[in-house]
Amino acid sequence: MDNNTILHSYQDWLKVQKMPAGKKKTLSAAVELFSRQGYNGTSTAQIAEKASISQATIFKYFKTKEELLSEIIEPLIPELKKEFLPKLKTYSKIEDAIHFIVQNRFRFLAQNADIIKIILQEILVNSGLRQSLMAAIQDTIIDDLKMQLSRLQNDNPNIVTYQEDCEVIRTGLGLLFAYFFQRFVLEISTQSEEKDLKCIEEQLIKLITTKV
Repeated sequence: MDNNTILHSYQDWLKVQKMPAGKKKTLSAAVELFSRQGYNGTSTAQIAEKASISQATIFKYFKTKEELLSEIIEPLIPELKKEFLPKLKTYSKIEDAIHFIVQNRFRFLAQNADIIKIILQEILVNSGLRQSLMAAIQDTIIDDLKMQLSRLQNDNPNIVTYQEDCEVIRTGLGLLFAYFFQRFVLEISTQSEEKDLKCIEEQLIKLITTKV
């Protein structure tokens, strides 16, 4: 596997990064604590205790707690499309493309659940993070998804043409994030994840296609 990719989780990714041990320990402990008790509910003293290092070590690598948060989140952004978009381009049938999108993106969210939970918590209260994150997502994936939707429209005449393609993308992302929130934030169990994801796929198909 490429050492520059998010692997099965942020912690797996962190293990293969070339950085001082103290910095790794800080990031690892911060992710666990931010995810469990929130960014504002976590102090650098708690991070230091969890990582078995001093607070001085934390501030050696991160000037502020906000800088620490940024360094946790930033590596995730490029991963949003690294292996996703090249594979999406190989699908021409809308049903196959939707299946791939739902399965692939939910797996990505689940594998990086700790980081996603931190992001969801912080964008509600941190307007600066919310704006920068939305801008990064727009630059890294939304425009590419709009291009792929246009390509699929050419191959699938039953796809509805929306005035704003972002409507479809926002709805699709909204369904996935809502399901993620239920499973990983509210910790609502499911009898069948496979059936749940299939239901999301069916909703998206109905949203973007007309009956033929």
